[in-house]
Amino acid sequence: MNAAAPPSPGPFAAARAAVALSWRIFRRTIGAKYRKSFLGYFWMVAPALLITGGVVLASDAGVVDPGSSPLPAMLSVFLGTLLWQVFAEAVDVPYQAFEGARSYLTRVYFSRAAVLLAQLHESLLTTAVRLLAVLVLLVAFGFWHPGLALVPVAFAGAVLLGLGLGCFLMPVCQLFSDVQQTLKLVLAYGLFLTPAMYQPQSGWFAVSVGANPVAPLIVAAREAAGGAVLSQPTAFAMV
Repeated sequence: MNAAAPPSPGPFAAARAAVALSWRIFRRTIGAKYRKSFLGYFWMVAPALLITGGVVLASDAGVVDPGSSPLPAMLSVFLGTLLWQVFAEAVDVPYQAFEGARSYLTRVYFSRAAVLLAQLHESLLTTAVRLLAVLVLLVAFGFWHPGLALVPVAFAGAVLLGLGLGCFLMPVCQLFSDVQQTLKLVLAYGLFLTPAMYQPQSGWFAVSVGANPVAPLIVAAREAAGGAVLSQPTAFAMV
């Protein structure tokens, strides 16, 4: 039997209760997730480091050409890869939030917004760790200038863009598992259709890379971090 819903509180009281509950869920989840991990938060940036290392080795062998960039190739690939991962994980936030709570959503009465907020807290923590790693590396390589202020803006844009797309697709993904599986495939390999690893200048591949919604964020973050003038300011502002 489903639990009866208590009288509805006011909107502000309900919002406060949802935020408080989401924080408790988040603390319990993140504690359980990393309690047995020796490296802890390092796993949030480990995939990007491995991809960056592979691309740099391929570039040295002449297999991949990262293209011109105001940043060293390693930093350029690392920054672009992290931005894509932030976007991809934000897309998955709404689906994972309700999929993980499916077993008790219909049995226990609580604010459904708390489920989404708890998953969002984890996504924001991951984004903050990745952003900090990027900024530390940029400063270590001597890139310390006012343009760095746009790098957090690009990361915030990736989160908001991913959340918006994820909320739009979530009802369809819940109804049809094929849509969710297709989305997972696109997000896993969509990195290869971004300017994170290369910058094609012509042909259908260049059009595909340029049409990627994360491309303006990657290009703008790279140029801002390197102290260059933004080549796509309008696209960056629109995203």
